[in-house]
Amino acid sequence: MNIETQAMTVHPQAMTVHPHAKPARLDPEEQIARLSLLQWESRGPWALGWILQHFPSALAFWREGRQASMALAGWCQTQQSKRGKPLSQEAIALQIDALTPHHWRASPFLLSWLQSSNHHVLWSLQDDRYPESLQQGSGACRALFVEGDPVHLRRHGLAIVGGRACSDRAAELARSFAETLAGAGLSIISGMAEGIDAAAHLGALQAKGVTIAVMGTGVDRCYPRVHQHLREKIAEQGAVITALLPGQRIEKFRFLQRNRLIAGLAVAVLVVQARLQSGALSTAQAAADLGKNVFAVPGSIDDPRSKGCHQLIRQGASLTERMEDIYSELPWLLAAPRKAIVSPQVFSPEKQVDGANRSGTPQIDLLRQRIGHDAFDVHHLAHLMQSSYETALLQSLRWELEGLIHREPNGRYVLRML
Repeated sequence: MNIETQAMTVHPQAMTVHPHAKPARLDPEEQIARLSLLQWESRGPWALGWILQHFPSALAFWREGRQASMALAGWCQTQQSKRGKPLSQEAIALQIDALTPHHWRASPFLLSWLQSSNHHVLWSLQDDRYPESLQQGSGACRALFVEGDPVHLRRHGLAIVGGRACSDRAAELARSFAETLAGAGLSIISGMAEGIDAAAHLGALQAKGVTIAVMGTGVDRCYPRVHQHLREKIAEQGAVITALLPGQRIEKFRFLQRNRLIAGLAVAVLVVQARLQSGALSTAQAAADLGKNVFAVPGSIDDPRSKGCHQLIRQGASLTERMEDIYSELPWLLAAPRKAIVSPQVFSPEKQVDGANRSGTPQIDLLRQRIGHDAFDVHHLAHLMQSSYETALLQSLRWELEGLIHREPNGRYVLRML
């Protein structure tokens, strides 16, 4: 009897279950029945994926007892044999039997945690709330714990990461970048560590924007402990997430997993002051491996806290000193939803320049009258527009993309000749 026939003997109705159907919010008992299988880190996600294809639910699988465990063990044995790691079906079944929900010490905590309407578990199978950027299409079923609103995980987000023992100036830069980007409609993603990560989260919160914290621990812990209040604020205004189960130990490789998750969620990564061999560099490398943009802020050549950023720049990361450097690499960010900033006295930046009117606009004509052919910077433009720096920056970048102004190597702009 093959494995599929065994599974049908256990549950004949399993063939009617669609593996990609979207369920309602799962019952906490079903959540725990699924999560208990993920304790088996080497095979649990794949085993759960198999169960959801052959059984109506994880609870149904556990209720079948030994016969279901043997059916799953037979499938796992086949998979392991393909990898040259033979193990008896009985031995594998014993491993599976040890995962039962009522034997799992984290079950009481999870039952309590799941009672909150602000707490969610997203599943890579059967749940369209799970971020598409993290889908791997491997048949495995993985879980993502979320405190906050899961809808934020589908927004465009930029990661800002860096060292824990950072300088005050670096923290100020990270906070400023985060505040501007969050105000422009992006979510800010970071790891909730001390230093640059915390500054990035605080900048997004200050802008009343969305920020996402990716933890390197389960939801039963807050690391570092001093960030408990920050964690609560992030959950109110964005989301705190982790892919780790409650009770898992704090270990270095877990933070590397956390860093890969940050890179997977983000459209790009900005590194602010990172040492060589730092976790921030592993996040940048993971993003580069996924074909995503990496930006790095340079620092003093004498400061070892900036050596990692300098290495990234040598390897091809975009040297980043100001917002223009990010927008020039990712011009589509200009179309992101942003808070309206009114500047009615001089220019009207809400008007877009179309192809039929590239030779001039009222805004450009007025700029020509006031500046002529002299070079100008964004601060000067903001003064003329009587607007914020961000509004002037976005307008200058639009004009540059439309070919109305030209940016010189020193970062200043000049009007193009008609």
